[in-house]
Amino acid sequence: MRKLSMTGVMLCGALVAGCNGAEQEPSTGAEASESSTRQAAVSPALEAALSCIETYVVAGICDWAHWSEMYEACDVDSHPELDDGHFLEEVQSDNCNVVSWPALKAQLLSATPLVRVFDSCDGDSEVLHSASANGCYPLAQGAGASFFEVSIGKSVTLYAGAGCAGDSVTVETNANLCETTFASGASANDAVRSYRIQDVAAPASPYRYTCSASEPQCVENDNARLGSINKKHTVKVVRVTYAGRTTPSLATIRNNVRDLYDFFGVASRGQTSLEIVASQTVDVTSANCATAKSQAVKKAKSSAFLTVYSMPSGMCSTSNAGSRSVYLKGGLFRDYAHEVGHVLGLAHGNTRNPTTGEINHYGDASTFMGSMPSDNYNLPQLHWLGWTKKEELVKVNSVVDNGGTFEVTLRPVGKNAESANPLPLGAVWDIPGTDQRLFIAVPKSRFNDVNQIDGGTVLAYRAPRCVGCMGMSMGTTVMARFAAEAPNAHQAVGLFIQPVLPNNDYVVVREGGKDIKVFNSVKLRIWR
Repeated sequence: MRKLSMTGVMLCGALVAGCNGAEQEPSTGAEASESSTRQAAVSPALEAALSCIETYVVAGICDWAHWSEMYEACDVDSHPELDDGHFLEEVQSDNCNVVSWPALKAQLLSATPLVRVFDSCDGDSEVLHSASANGCYPLAQGAGASFFEVSIGKSVTLYAGAGCAGDSVTVETNANLCETTFASGASANDAVRSYRIQDVAAPASPYRYTCSASEPQCVENDNARLGSINKKHTVKVVRVTYAGRTTPSLATIRNNVRDLYDFFGVASRGQTSLEIVASQTVDVTSANCATAKSQAVKKAKSSAFLTVYSMPSGMCSTSNAGSRSVYLKGGLFRDYAHEVGHVLGLAHGNTRNPTTGEINHYGDASTFMGSMPSDNYNLPQLHWLGWTKKEELVKVNSVVDNGGTFEVTLRPVGKNAESANPLPLGAVWDIPGTDQRLFIAVPKSRFNDVNQIDGGTVLAYRAPRCVGCMGMSMGTTVMARFAAEAPNAHQAVGLFIQPVLPNNDYVVVREGGKDIKVFNSVKLRIWR
């Protein structure tokens, strides 16, 4: 979940100006204004969806109890601006009401500035300037810049001189200038005259690849932030205390963070690691969740890649995430994995009833981005994070779109640990005429007591390709689910998927008085 902030709002989809095109370099010396960096072209269909939602707002029923009804009636799932998880979480937090609707609507329509400049060191003050495109931006002399908010995937070089010249320092995380110096050692606070935005380059690796025209089965990864995600993360731990309430100890919070990064280390194949740079206890004077968070942010003044705020018990009804921060109401591992998943760009894992078409929000147990215990993120999300190799996914369009049948044998995803098994993890179909994909995968090799997914179960996920997406964008929906030994064909978004029997590449183990099948692979036949 997330707070209302100009950072973290999804930019994916053709409705938002500049989402899929190349970024244009602004002319040096031409200051980017708030209005020039937050324009969005609103289609009639999106305007109709917003008008529909507004009827629920005016009626006082834009709430969780009416969410499914509103979701269907207002065609929410057709608009990435509304269906990236942000709107859902504002509804759940009772922030979709007459008072907050104008601001919430503006948030849903806004193109996200990648960089915002604040006038105080806590990053919770007046916005002096914001920009989205790569390029050089001036700040007026004496503007008093003291904090830079930097989205994941971008780096910002701060200059003491105009025109992006002179003494400088480069940052890739939010930067508290009260604690930042230029290369000369001079303080950067109130001294930045210009800044340059650029992409964080992702070094070549087996996980960051391109697909050539001669590789029709290659599945492109369009996530531009892989260079920022797959590296050592600096993390600050903040223990928030309030009189009369309990908060886990700093040692407990740090251990939870280490457990999370142990999981990331396996799932990312060693690409993502942890450096805890600071631990701090801050006391707040309000029992109101929003006020307490604001107080904690001001006192923490964090410049880390990720800041983990552990909130006092009973103060906040839910855990949530901002652009580079998570606010946790308790100590469950899934809450850490879920909220930090949002920071890394993941939205929610949903399911769809194949009979009624009804969406069960948070219903996918194969990912921590649902609401239930899980073992991992799901395959489309692992791919989006850059945690799969080129040969581990196979695109089927070249065969099935021409009337053919594609046969593939998949190995289970499991923990996504490094494996010598040459079989792919998933088959992928780029859904014609859309920016959506269908990922077909086997989440688990065997049943365990984490969730109710049997070994060898096949899931078909609909996910956005997400060219140019930012924020919490990689949300998924399970469109089909069936057993490895099911005899029938199953349909998902016009594609037919059928197990090739006998799917008997498994061993049987005896546990707790039960026989459990442990699958090594599952063979499937796919056609249109």
